Amino acid sequence: MGPNGLVSYSIVGSDLGPQALSSYVSVSAQSGVVFAQRAFDHEQLRSFELTVQARDQGAPSLGANASLRVLVGDRNDNAPRVLYPALGPDGSALFDTVPRAAQPGYLVTKVVAVDADSGHNAWLSYHVLQASEPGLFSLGLRTGEVRTARALGDRDAARQRLLVAVRDGGQPALSATATLHLVFADSLQEALPDLGDRPEPSDPQAELQFYLVLALALISVLFLLAVILAIALRLRHSSSPSAWGCFRPGLCVKSGPVVPPNYMEGTLPYSYNLCVAHTGKTDFHFLKCSEQLSSGQDILCGDSSGALFPLCNASESTSHPETLVEVSVI
Repeated sequence: MGPNGLVSYSIVGSDLGPQALSSYVSVSAQSGVVFAQRAFDHEQLRSFELTVQARDQGAPSLGANASLRVLVGDRNDNAPRVLYPALGPDGSALFDTVPRAAQPGYLVTKVVAVDADSGHNAWLSYHVLQASEPGLFSLGLRTGEVRTARALGDRDAARQRLLVAVRDGGQPALSATATLHLVFADSLQEALPDLGDRPEPSDPQAELQFYLVLALALISVLFLLAVILAIALRLRHSSSPSAWGCFRPGLCVKSGPVVPPNYMEGTLPYSYNLCVAHTGKTDFHFLKCSEQLSSGQDILCGDSSGALFPLCNASESTSHPETLVEVSVI
């Protein structure tokens, strides 16, 4: 055997070109195994050919060539792409008109989609995801044709919306969606007012900002009310009823002018200031006499038990010092 039995392998030709070939495949010089240098994309390169040469180490060297054809398999790596209905130049969705007198089976429009994959991965099917009025339209499973399933009723809205899903046959399946806006009208002029009444889509960001401002305002109002309530309770607890005494409005009643004694009418021969303090008990406090009494006038005196009795003159009051002191009746 010797050197004559040593075989080496090399690529001597390809339809890709020398630079492109080196970036796609390589061959082991000892084993002759062909290796891929990168991932192949069926949509970019579906097949290519190369020539591999086997040569021994003898003198003279002998060799032979073998041609290889490489087929690149397809993977489901492309989702369907909807061609129609397409968006308008301003980004708005287009609409299709349907005669009001359309009979069942009337061809309204057709959803057109393509898939860049090949074979089973490129088989497309069409499905209705949402419909404003279920049962009013039918959709072809393989054709994508939208037809009326029944006549327009009196209770059916003039504007209809269909959400169509386009799925391919790969595993896992990839899909795309298309929205159809259909208007029942006999002319374009009749359809335009219906389209003008379409409500503008709300901005979620604006609604979020509104709710944030509203929540902040409510929190501020509640905080202000809590502060006012706390101040009011503190002032109420810090105020003592006894601290106001007889200076509170309505608690002290000042006596009027002294009335001349008239014992026949039951008039007492003196006047006094009466102070009523609203405490836990009902107390009547006789503070002081409103004027000086003569020695011949009677004075109402009280003992320690709280009983009141008259004295004949002021000189007798000296024996009862509590007569001019506060007397409480409970």
